[in-house]
Amino acid sequence: MTLLLVKDPTNSKLKELSCDANGLLKVDKVDVSALATDATLASMNGKVVSCDTSSISGIVSVSAVAGDVSVTASALPLPTGASTSANQSTGNTSLATLASCVSANKVAVEATASSLTVTDNYLWGSASGSESVLNELDAYSDSVDVSSFNKISIYGSTSYLSDEFEIQISHDDTNWFELTEKFVSVDYASGQFGLTIDPAFTYIRMKKIGTGMMATSDDLWAICSGRK
Repeated sequence: MTLLLVKDPTNSKLKELSCDANGLLKVDKVDVSALATDATLASMNGKVVSCDTSSISGIVSVSAVAGDVSVTASALPLPTGASTSANQSTGNTSLATLASCVSANKVAVEATASSLTVTDNYLWGSASGSESVLNELDAYSDSVDVSSFNKISIYGSTSYLSDEFEIQISHDDTNWFELTEKFVSVDYASGQFGLTIDPAFTYIRMKKIGTGMMATSDDLWAICSGRK
Protein backbone atom coordinates (compact mmCIF):
# COMPACT_ATOMS: atom_id res chain seq x y z
CA MET A 1 0.00 0.00 0.00
CA THR A 2 1.27 3.47 -0.92
CA LEU A 3 0.97 6.30 1.54
CA LEU A 4 0.46 9.78 0.13
CA LEU A 5 1.05 12.82 2.29
CA VAL A 6 0.02 16.39 1.52
CA LYS A 7 0.84 19.65 3.25
CA ASP A 8 -1.97 21.55 4.96
CA PRO A 9 -1.38 25.25 4.02
CA THR A 10 -3.28 26.46 7.10
CA ASN A 11 -0.85 25.00 9.66
CA SER A 12 1.98 23.57 7.54
CA LYS A 13 1.31 20.08 8.90
CA LEU A 14 1.39 16.93 6.83
CA LYS A 15 -1.78 14.99 6.31
CA GLU A 16 -2.39 11.67 4.70
CA LEU A 17 -4.82 11.10 1.85
CA SER A 18 -7.30 8.24 2.14
CA CYS A 19 -9.67 6.50 -0.30
CA ASP A 20 -12.94 4.76 0.14
CA ALA A 21 -13.65 1.08 -0.69
CA ASN A 22 -14.03 1.97 -4.38
CA GLY A 23 -10.67 3.65 -4.51
CA LEU A 24 -12.12 7.15 -4.70
CA LEU A 25 -10.40 9.98 -2.93
CA LYS A 26 -12.10 11.07 0.27
CA VAL A 27 -12.57 14.85 0.68
CA ASP A 28 -14.43 16.78 3.32
CA LYS A 29 -14.34 20.18 1.62
CA VAL A 30 -14.52 21.22 -2.07
CA ASP A 31 -14.28 24.79 -3.44
CA VAL A 32 -17.28 25.20 -5.76
CA SER A 33 -17.33 29.00 -5.80
CA ALA A 34 -16.60 29.09 -9.56
CA LEU A 35 -19.35 26.63 -10.49
CA ALA A 36 -22.75 27.73 -11.83
CA THR A 37 -25.54 27.62 -9.30
CA ASP A 38 -29.12 26.61 -9.89
CA ALA A 39 -30.10 30.29 -9.81
CA THR A 40 -27.58 31.12 -12.51
CA LEU A 41 -28.76 28.25 -14.73
CA ALA A 42 -32.41 29.25 -14.24
CA SER A 43 -31.64 32.82 -15.30
CA MET A 44 -29.83 31.59 -18.40
CA ASN A 45 -32.69 29.26 -19.28
CA GLY A 46 -35.17 32.16 -19.05
CA LYS A 47 -33.18 34.19 -21.54
CA VAL A 48 -32.96 31.31 -24.02
CA VAL A 49 -36.71 30.68 -23.82
CA SER A 50 -37.50 34.38 -24.36
CA CYS A 51 -35.47 34.35 -27.59
CA ASP A 52 -38.23 33.31 -30.04
CA THR A 53 -36.34 32.58 -33.24
CA SER A 54 -39.59 32.22 -35.22
CA SER A 55 -40.23 35.97 -35.02
CA ILE A 56 -36.77 37.24 -36.03
CA SER A 57 -37.04 40.03 -38.65
CA GLY A 58 -34.70 42.45 -40.30
CA ILE A 59 -31.04 41.69 -40.89
CA VAL A 60 -29.21 39.06 -38.85
CA SER A 61 -25.43 39.13 -39.09
CA VAL A 62 -23.77 35.72 -39.21
CA SER A 63 -20.03 35.29 -38.94
CA ALA A 64 -18.48 31.94 -39.74
CA VAL A 65 -15.13 31.33 -38.09
CA ALA A 66 -14.34 28.46 -40.38
CA GLY A 67 -16.24 26.79 -43.20
CA ASP A 68 -19.67 27.63 -44.58
CA VAL A 69 -22.87 28.64 -42.85
CA SER A 70 -25.83 26.54 -44.00
CA VAL A 71 -29.07 28.44 -44.56
CA THR A 72 -32.40 26.87 -45.44
CA ALA A 73 -35.24 29.15 -46.57
CA SER A 74 -38.19 28.58 -48.89
CA ALA A 75 -38.31 32.23 -49.98
CA LEU A 76 -35.65 34.77 -49.08
CA PRO A 77 -36.55 38.47 -49.48
CA LEU A 78 -35.01 40.15 -52.55
CA PRO A 79 -33.24 43.52 -52.33
CA THR A 80 -34.82 46.52 -54.04
CA GLY A 81 -34.41 46.36 -57.83
CA ALA A 82 -33.48 42.67 -57.90
CA SER A 83 -34.71 40.66 -60.89
CA THR A 84 -37.41 38.10 -60.27
CA SER A 85 -37.71 34.79 -62.06
CA ALA A 86 -40.58 36.20 -64.14
CA ASN A 87 -38.48 39.16 -65.30
CA GLN A 88 -35.61 36.87 -66.20
CA SER A 89 -37.96 34.69 -68.26
CA THR A 90 -39.22 37.78 -70.09
CA GLY A 91 -35.63 38.87 -70.74
CA ASN A 92 -34.71 35.43 -72.09
CA THR A 93 -37.67 35.58 -74.49
CA SER A 94 -36.58 39.01 -75.77
CA LEU A 95 -32.99 37.81 -76.24
CA ALA A 96 -34.22 34.78 -78.18
CA THR A 97 -36.27 37.06 -80.46
CA LEU A 98 -33.24 39.29 -81.05
CA ALA A 99 -31.05 36.29 -81.78
CA SER A 100 -33.50 35.13 -84.46
CA CYS A 101 -33.08 38.50 -86.23
CA VAL A 102 -29.32 38.11 -86.52
CA SER A 103 -27.90 36.35 -89.56
CA ALA A 104 -24.22 36.30 -90.55
CA ASN A 105 -23.46 38.85 -87.83
CA LYS A 106 -26.02 41.29 -89.26
CA VAL A 107 -29.33 42.44 -87.80
CA ALA A 108 -32.27 42.34 -90.19
CA VAL A 109 -34.24 45.62 -90.27
CA GLU A 110 -37.70 45.73 -91.77
CA ALA A 111 -38.58 49.05 -93.36
CA THR A 112 -42.24 49.88 -93.86
CA ALA A 113 -43.63 52.17 -96.50
CA SER A 114 -44.66 54.73 -93.88
CA SER A 115 -41.05 55.19 -92.72
CA LEU A 116 -40.10 57.02 -95.96
CA THR A 117 -41.69 60.34 -96.88
CA VAL A 118 -41.21 62.46 -99.99
CA THR A 119 -41.88 66.20 -100.21
CA ASP A 120 -42.30 68.11 -103.49
CA ASN A 121 -41.37 71.78 -103.95
CA TYR A 122 -41.82 73.76 -107.17
CA LEU A 123 -38.80 75.67 -108.46
CA TRP A 124 -40.56 76.96 -111.57
CA GLY A 125 -44.27 76.66 -112.24
CA SER A 126 -46.90 75.12 -109.96
CA ALA A 127 -49.26 72.18 -109.70
CA SER A 128 -51.43 73.82 -112.34
CA GLY A 129 -48.72 74.13 -114.97
CA SER A 130 -45.48 75.71 -116.21
CA GLU A 131 -44.15 79.25 -115.78
CA SER A 132 -43.17 81.70 -118.54
CA VAL A 133 -39.54 82.83 -118.19
CA LEU A 134 -37.79 85.42 -120.42
CA ASN A 135 -34.79 84.25 -122.42
CA GLU A 136 -32.85 87.52 -122.65
CA LEU A 137 -31.24 87.55 -119.19
CA ASP A 138 -30.26 84.96 -116.59
CA ALA A 139 -33.24 83.77 -114.56
CA TYR A 140 -33.33 82.10 -111.14
CA SER A 141 -35.87 79.70 -109.76
CA ASP A 142 -37.35 79.73 -106.28
CA SER A 143 -35.02 78.29 -103.61
CA VAL A 144 -35.78 75.25 -101.47
CA ASP A 145 -34.50 74.35 -97.99
CA VAL A 146 -33.25 70.76 -98.35
CA SER A 147 -31.42 70.46 -95.01
CA SER A 148 -33.86 67.83 -93.71
CA PHE A 149 -33.64 65.57 -96.78
CA ASN A 150 -31.34 62.59 -97.30
CA LYS A 151 -31.68 62.67 -101.07
CA ILE A 152 -33.27 65.05 -103.59
CA SER A 153 -34.24 64.91 -107.26
CA ILE A 154 -34.64 67.92 -109.55
CA TYR A 155 -36.65 67.36 -112.72
CA GLY A 156 -38.93 69.18 -115.15
CA SER A 157 -39.22 70.40 -118.74
CA THR A 158 -38.64 73.46 -120.92
CA SER A 159 -40.21 74.58 -124.19
CA TYR A 160 -36.86 75.90 -125.45
CA LEU A 161 -34.81 72.80 -126.26
CA SER A 162 -31.49 74.69 -126.28
CA ASP A 163 -31.86 75.95 -122.70
CA GLU A 164 -28.84 75.68 -120.41
CA PHE A 165 -29.17 75.38 -116.64
CA GLU A 166 -26.93 75.45 -113.57
CA ILE A 167 -27.55 73.96 -110.14
CA GLN A 168 -26.76 76.49 -107.40
CA ILE A 169 -26.40 75.83 -103.67
CA SER A 170 -26.23 78.06 -100.59
CA HIS A 171 -25.79 77.90 -96.83
CA ASP A 172 -27.80 81.06 -96.06
CA ASP A 173 -30.21 81.53 -99.03
CA THR A 174 -28.28 84.68 -99.95
CA ASN A 175 -24.83 83.72 -101.19
CA TRP A 176 -25.05 81.23 -104.03
CA PHE A 177 -22.47 78.96 -105.66
CA GLU A 178 -22.61 76.74 -108.72
CA LEU A 179 -22.55 73.00 -108.08
CA THR A 180 -20.16 72.41 -110.98
CA GLU A 181 -20.12 68.61 -110.70
CA LYS A 182 -23.78 68.44 -111.64
CA PHE A 183 -24.70 69.05 -115.27
CA VAL A 184 -28.32 69.54 -116.32
CA SER A 185 -28.77 67.72 -119.59
CA VAL A 186 -31.91 68.72 -121.57
CA ASP A 187 -33.41 66.10 -123.85
CA TYR A 188 -33.45 67.79 -127.25
CA ALA A 189 -36.50 65.83 -128.33
CA SER A 190 -38.80 66.30 -125.34
CA GLY A 191 -37.20 69.20 -123.43
CA GLN A 192 -37.22 67.18 -120.22
CA PHE A 193 -34.37 67.02 -117.69
CA GLY A 194 -33.66 65.40 -114.34
CA LEU A 195 -30.91 64.51 -111.85
CA THR A 196 -30.48 63.18 -108.30
CA ILE A 197 -28.31 64.75 -105.55
CA ASP A 198 -27.22 63.84 -102.01
CA PRO A 199 -27.64 67.28 -100.37
CA ALA A 200 -24.69 68.20 -98.17
CA PHE A 201 -25.93 71.80 -98.10
CA THR A 202 -28.94 73.81 -96.92
CA TYR A 203 -30.53 75.53 -99.95
CA ILE A 204 -30.76 74.75 -103.65
CA ARG A 205 -32.10 76.54 -106.76
CA MET A 206 -31.73 76.51 -110.56
CA LYS A 207 -30.24 79.15 -112.80
CA LYS A 208 -31.38 79.52 -116.43
CA ILE A 209 -28.62 81.06 -118.50
CA GLY A 210 -29.87 83.96 -120.65
CA THR A 211 -29.68 83.61 -124.42
CA GLY A 212 -29.66 87.33 -125.27
CA MET A 213 -32.72 86.93 -127.46
CA MET A 214 -35.21 89.69 -126.77
CA ALA A 215 -38.98 89.33 -126.74
CA THR A 216 -38.81 85.54 -126.36
CA SER A 217 -39.65 83.33 -123.39
CA ASP A 218 -39.66 79.72 -122.26
CA ASP A 219 -42.31 77.70 -120.54
CA LEU A 220 -40.45 76.19 -117.59
CA TRP A 221 -41.62 73.60 -115.13
CA ALA A 222 -39.18 72.33 -112.46
CA ILE A 223 -39.73 70.40 -109.25
CA CYS A 224 -37.44 69.50 -106.33
CA SER A 225 -38.51 66.31 -104.55
CA GLY A 226 -36.86 65.47 -101.24
CA ARG A 227 -36.84 62.14 -99.37
CA LYS A 228 -36.39 62.07 -95.61
